[in-house]
Amino acid sequence: MIWKTRTHEYTATICQRTGKTCPALARMARAMAQAMAEARPVTTSGFEIEGSSELTHCPEGCIARFRAQPDQMRVFCGTDAETNTKQLDGYADMIFGTDTQAMPSGVIATPPCAMLEVLALTPGTPAQMAEHISA
Repeated sequence: MIWKTRTHEYTATICQRTGKTCPALARMARAMAQAMAEARPVTTSGFEIEGSSELTHCPEGCIARFRAQPDQMRVFCGTDAETNTKQLDGYADMIFGTDTQAMPSGVIATPPCAMLEVLALTPGTPAQMAEHISA
C-alpha cells in the first residue's frame, strides 16, 4: 500500500500473519515521521535514530524495529533482534527499490512479517510568473 501526505510518501507491505496492512504500523510511522520533521531544525542531515517498539495495538503483538533518518525511515516487524540492520536494509532495498537486485536465501533467517518505508518529499520550487506566461 502506498500513500502520501504533503511531506512524506509511505510504502507498506501486507502483514504475512494477518494478510492485511497493519494500522498500528502506519500510526507508528506517521508519529515517527512527524517527530523527525519537528527535530529537523535542531539536527544535522546525518542525524539517525534506531531502536524498537512494541506495537501494542497489533493483534499479533509485534515488535517493530526501526531506523530513522531525516530523509528516510524504515520499520521492520517481527524480526529477530539479532538480525543485522544492514541485512534488513538490503531486504528492504530489494522489496521497495527500483533497481533489480537479488539476495541469497537464508541471509535473513526470519524475514519481517511486515515492513514500511517512509521517504521525505522534497518541496518543489515554486515556478516564477515568467515561466507561466507563454511568449
